[in-house]
Amino acid sequence: MSFQPRHPLFDQNLFASETLPRRRLRHRLTQALAVWRERARARRCLARLDTRRLHEMGISPAAAAFESGRPFWRRIGPLR
Repeated sequence: MSFQPRHPLFDQNLFASETLPRRRLRHRLTQALAVWRERARARRCLARLDTRRLHEMGISPAAAAFESGRPFWRRIGPLR
């Protein structure tokens, strides 16, 4: 059974704002998960690079090892 408002002052748009914070929260969570997945993927790729390729990109092996060992929720720092 659905609820059908019959009163003219009852506006359904007043209750639309209750779902907006949920949508915003859901959007922020999906964005954070996407960023975390990308950071984890980038760090796995960085860990697989050999010394020759790291030197070609101008990244020291120590910086690559340090960055690949960081957790996914931390931002990727400078790799020089």
